[in-house]
Amino acid sequence: MKSFAFAALATLALADTPGKDNKAMIGTNVGGWMVLEPWITPSLFYRFLGKTHSEGVGMDQYTFCEALGPEEGNRVLRDHWDHWITEEVLQDAADREVEILRLPIGDWTLKQYGPYVGCTEGADEKIQWLLDTAHKMGMKVLLDVHAVKGSQNGYDNSGLANRTEWLDETHFEHWAHADGEWMGPWDSDKNQYKYIDFAAIDWAKDTIRGLLDRWGHHPAVYAIEPMNEPWWSSDLAVLRGFYRDVRNMMRDFNPDLVFVFHDSFHFDAISWNDMFDDDDMENVVMDTHQYTAWWDAKSDIGDYCDDYGANMYN
Repeated sequence: MKSFAFAALATLALADTPGKDNKAMIGTNVGGWMVLEPWITPSLFYRFLGKTHSEGVGMDQYTFCEALGPEEGNRVLRDHWDHWITEEVLQDAADREVEILRLPIGDWTLKQYGPYVGCTEGADEKIQWLLDTAHKMGMKVLLDVHAVKGSQNGYDNSGLANRTEWLDETHFEHWAHADGEWMGPWDSDKNQYKYIDFAAIDWAKDTIRGLLDRWGHHPAVYAIEPMNEPWWSSDLAVLRGFYRDVRNMMRDFNPDLVFVFHDSFHFDAISWNDMFDDDDMENVVMDTHQYTAWWDAKSDIGDYCDDYGANMYN
């Protein structure tokens, strides 16, 4: 059933945004389409089963393109883009009263680099198609920059399972080395960044400039999130500065756009309350991801709800 391409329906927290309709919006996530994640589309990665490190093994979009090369990688991706999300799937979402689509995209969409060169050619055209189709069907879109150069969190959902270490031709380690290095090189011994790479920060800002120039006035584009799930060890002062700069950029370009920022898994209010002035919150939304699957097992679903509520209360 093609509608399984979407995650479960969710209510996006855009309800009380000043300047917007004072109601919740029903939305869903278009995951696994523009940014590959093996758990969402495992069949795309079956081709690497039984292969060795030297033969090329894809486990995220970066190594997928690296292993297949630009021509074959692009052929596979174009086929995936054409068949994973279709007009029928979008119509099914609209028929279910979905109002907004969260579209994860890579920062390579408009400026390819590394193994993405050639491999992701045409991604912008498919995004244009989705925006046009969503608008035709009366749906809005949240453009979510899900993958950032250097990896903002170290995991495959950032485009790169960062610092994967191959022990031999058939075994590797990753979880212990999953360091988000979009801000700069991470010193594992000192548990801090060796230095902040402000050229990398500027790269991430330039990504948003490109998205604004291309789609900032598209009638379907309702909101932009400049970075999905930055690592919990991110330098929060630098991250807040990045967020402020992006929000100002968006407001100058199109004040009607909603600025969405992820909390970097810092759920306490003190981390974010001073990012903007109290009278300067218009069209600002905080995004939080509560992964209850990794919480301690509980015997009653109400206990999960209580813990979720406690996190939000902070």
